[in-house]
Amino acid sequence: MMDGQVTERQCNHFIFEGAQAVGKRSMVLALLRDAFGPDNLKIEEITKRIELKGEIAKHIDVKVKISDHHVEVNLADLHGYEKYVITTLLNESIPPPDLICDHANCKVIVVHDADRLSSDLQHYVGWFLGRYAGCNKIIFSCSSSSNLDAVEHLCKVVRLKPPSFDEIIKVLEFIATQEGIDLPRGLASRIAASASNNLRQAIRSFEATWKANYPFTKDQPILTGWEEEIYDVAKKIMEEPSPKQLYLIRRKIRKMIEHNVSPYFIFCHLVNELKRDRDEDFQNSIDELALELNQNEQCKEYKSQDTISDKRAINIEGFAVEGPDQGEAIQCFIKIEEFTVRFMSFYRSLITKNSSRGGVPS
Repeated sequence: MMDGQVTERQCNHFIFEGAQAVGKRSMVLALLRDAFGPDNLKIEEITKRIELKGEIAKHIDVKVKISDHHVEVNLADLHGYEKYVITTLLNESIPPPDLICDHANCKVIVVHDADRLSSDLQHYVGWFLGRYAGCNKIIFSCSSSSNLDAVEHLCKVVRLKPPSFDEIIKVLEFIATQEGIDLPRGLASRIAASASNNLRQAIRSFEATWKANYPFTKDQPILTGWEEEIYDVAKKIMEEPSPKQLYLIRRKIRKMIEHNVSPYFIFCHLVNELKRDRDEDFQNSIDELALELNQNEQCKEYKSQDTISDKRAINIEGFAVEGPDQGEAIQCFIKIEEFTVRFMSFYRSLITKNSSRGGVPS
């Protein structure tokens, strides 16, 4: 796909557009390796401090990936400070006055989640690239190039499509061969179906299922790889039901939803982990809290009292099906957070009650 896009004398500005997990980051990396050579692209992740002028906060610490030839940043991590971060990275890429701009000293700025760029900031980027033509290259990664209309005309647009069902199976079988794993075709098909055309998730699911039980059995349960994350969330809730812990838990749950893990899947597993090895009264109390959350209209696709009560009923192989849109996902996230807050309050009260009796919650 990248043939002809990069030469020793020319490297375009690019927009890579496509759905989440379609492979945009991998294609960006492949492009950079083609441009500069794999041996010259030694990438490390650092935390970069960006000064904020005229803001209450004096600075923001941003995680970026850098090499001698590029810097890449994810706008989803910038919390509204996109203008400061992007302008800082652009200004730092300005070459010295006596330097002749060519491929060898070209600096590339990679912007992930570029849909978040405001129109004003896009116009500034376009002006900057025009002023320092040949010295700087920029690569945008986004869901749709239509969200970058102010800079789209400057860029080569590369549209990435999700892999087909058969292509995902072939990738899984290739990985299995490379790792010496005997992967039955039927199991590979079930894993691919469970990932709903998400290659990254299919690979994650394959790894989790393999680690859980190998050699594979005929009716091997398919895991998603997110079960341990949810188990860890439940464990932390029980260990420290505090506002500080809630902040950390929110980040973990948001991360899962951003990776297209359905709120239904998160909620059901979280409820079951909180109920694990507890007495009937405790479990009934959790079911009541869960049922209150489950009345939410935005999460109606995931409403099933039987599913909440019975871990076996959770449809693991459908966890990543086409879920709610972004607005609905946010509402579901809020409801899961509400459930977590209510559970923490309930659990703190239970701890206090049992402590006064000289006992511990069961």
